[in-house]
Amino acid sequence: MGDKFQLIHDVSPGTAGWTVKVVVAEKFSPRVAQRSPTKYQNLILMDSEGSTVQATLYGQNITTFQDELILGKTYLISNALVKETNAEYKAKSGEIQWTISGRTRIRRVEENNSNLLISTYSFTDFEDLPKYMDSNVDLSVIGMIIDIKPRRIIQTRFGKECQVQDLVLVNKRFDTVLLTMWEAFVDNECKYICQNLKKKTCSDWKASQSLSISTKADSSFFIDGEFELVEEFKSWGHTNSEIIDNMISEKHYLTSTPSKLFSKLSVLTDEKDFTEIKSIQGLKTVKQFFWIKGRASVKVLNQTYWYMSCNNCNKISSENYGDIYPCVFCKCTDAKAIPRAKVYMQLTDPTGYINATAIGNPAEYFLQSNAQILMNQTLIPTAASMRLSIDEDEIFYVKAITQELSPDCKFEILFIVNPSQIAGDKNKGKAPVEHIGEPIKFLEPTTKRSLFHSDTDDAQSSKKKCDKSTIEITKKNQ
Repeated sequence: MGDKFQLIHDVSPGTAGWTVKVVVAEKFSPRVAQRSPTKYQNLILMDSEGSTVQATLYGQNITTFQDELILGKTYLISNALVKETNAEYKAKSGEIQWTISGRTRIRRVEENNSNLLISTYSFTDFEDLPKYMDSNVDLSVIGMIIDIKPRRIIQTRFGKECQVQDLVLVNKRFDTVLLTMWEAFVDNECKYICQNLKKKTCSDWKASQSLSISTKADSSFFIDGEFELVEEFKSWGHTNSEIIDNMISEKHYLTSTPSKLFSKLSVLTDEKDFTEIKSIQGLKTVKQFFWIKGRASVKVLNQTYWYMSCNNCNKISSENYGDIYPCVFCKCTDAKAIPRAKVYMQLTDPTGYINATAIGNPAEYFLQSNAQILMNQTLIPTAASMRLSIDEDEIFYVKAITQELSPDCKFEILFIVNPSQIAGDKNKGKAPVEHIGEPIKFLEPTTKRSLFHSDTDDAQSSKKKCDKSTIEITKKNQ
């Protein structure tokens, strides 16, 4: 990037006549301040030594500079207001921030500094993602987008309605992970991706069983990033076009997760890492996750083992099976009413018991039946018609959720795993583990940093059936 300009650390409040050459390393979505109506947008700028500074735009300047300061591009910047960072508008660590306004001089420099930019990323392999469950760690991943789910509306536990959209990423070992995009990323990045995919948005998804990662409010995306890793991924995608086409057609990534993901779950191999049930009885804290090793059984036989649901958001529906209707929850205009399994059961370990609910695939796994059969069953179940207990220890991933009308938490089983199949190399020859349950969320519904590369301009690729059109990289906090 050259040495004739000042570096970021040379500029402080009161410094005059400075010009710094920087690359836009991150660009966040505009936000509204917590204690005022002020709208602001943060960027992270990087110089040739890898030093970074936060730059902030306010109000109308966000629109003024929306086509400037493009992610990954290089600029000469001078005459920005340099001051100490205001905590209310702070994006990350750092004592100094630049405020960019109409007085700031910005000039684009035609340089490719992708090698400098990519050097700041440390990528996490898909198979290592389970290590970060229940943590708030930002991760960087790279993958190719092969499928996209319709947009849906959800309600957070705070009562706010949010729009979300799910993407399926695949890596070079054909492992998949679900990326959930939130709010502004649905309007921007997802819209761009939908327009450039070589197929229509998928409309027949059911509840996915993939590992799931999620975007944050301060995530940033590169479109058409000029990175060597991206080019390598494009080449890999073209070479393996037929395999990826089959993945898209068969959609196995919606029903199971590769067993090797679970072989990496060290938390499942040490008894001391499991939660004793007695320690969560009467729990009153909000939304926690626990590994429990124990057994399960149905104590109340006379219960409904299914409910009619929206095929897009899984919320309850009053429609008849197979009806197409507008869902009031996710706002999908062509939702389909389908049965979904559920069971109320008791989890026990040597220290005590809790009552918990399993919904969807965990319920089907426990009952050894499916929602269609359960819907058609009119008699009270017996051990001959479905499984009513698990008499050997299994591993349950349980979520505790605060109830509106009760001070105590209720518990939901997200998935069930047989511990004899977790140890990997210690259990060679045994059947592979399948993920039984809903998508595993590694973060709260707000996101990781990402890089996309669109592959839509390749003429030969556009003739192929394969829908792989996007590379994504998520950026880790420094």
